[in-house]
Amino acid sequence: MQDLYESAQSMRSLRVSMFDLHDTLECGQTFCWRPEEHGYINTDVGQAVYVEQRGDRLHYITSESDVSLKRMFRLDDPLTEIQREISKDDFMRECIAFAPGLRIVSDPFYPCLVSFLCSIRNNIPNIYRTTQRLREKYGPTYELDGRTYHGMPDIESVLRIPPAELRALGLGWRADFILKTSRALQESGTDAQALRALGYEGAHRALKMFHGVGDKVADCVCLFSLGFLEAFPIDVWIERVVQEHYALFTGRGRGYAAKTRMAREYFGRYAGYAQEYLYYYTRSRARSR
Repeated sequence: MQDLYESAQSMRSLRVSMFDLHDTLECGQTFCWRPEEHGYINTDVGQAVYVEQRGDRLHYITSESDVSLKRMFRLDDPLTEIQREISKDDFMRECIAFAPGLRIVSDPFYPCLVSFLCSIRNNIPNIYRTTQRLREKYGPTYELDGRTYHGMPDIESVLRIPPAELRALGLGWRADFILKTSRALQESGTDAQALRALGYEGAHRALKMFHGVGDKVADCVCLFSLGFLEAFPIDVWIERVVQEHYALFTGRGRGYAAKTRMAREYFGRYAGYAQEYLYYYTRSRARSR
């Protein structure tokens, strides 16, 4: 297969600091970006975008118009300040040191929501497989450097898919969550702008009104799409971290709401960054054993 970087004639370049593309896109926070050649590709932004990192530069090409990598990778976030504020203990400092260039992404709302609905009681490889099947069978197509890619279908396209076909992609009972939530989004007119206007707690409550969206999925969408950096999603990996290193988070109760509230109070306005450093470090350490 021809190398995208060597074959592209119009690759753009952006200088970055305190940013690691691999750690940012391999830490489990996004299913919109997928490995491709020497970098990653995203087809959920209305076109295909390929990015790779060489030293302190991001090199990228798009199938249509230019994009803002600064927005997509939150390159304007004050990472030094963020890391200083969340460095509340030795374990957090250890997690940050493992991936100091990791940043929170800013993914498009609907693909992010669908991806995390697919993540319920699921593993990361299977989430990638099922979301990619959804793209390839029902999504729009884009041409980039002589190759064809498929994007996530929009709400209207998803609602035209027969439920049995959606389940057959490997989604199983999660297909009902996607269909019912998509219908409710369409009927209510709820979008990212409306949710951001509600603030974190309001957006979290609003998201939980949609079928299949529980606390964790709502927090993931709040953090990885809506930009609420105080959100602190808790899954099985973070639950283990809480039990091993942050028992204080259970001081006001052992339920999800109590633990995530304590985490936000402990880490502050950038608790979401703390969550992702904890998540990536503990999962990576477990895999290396």
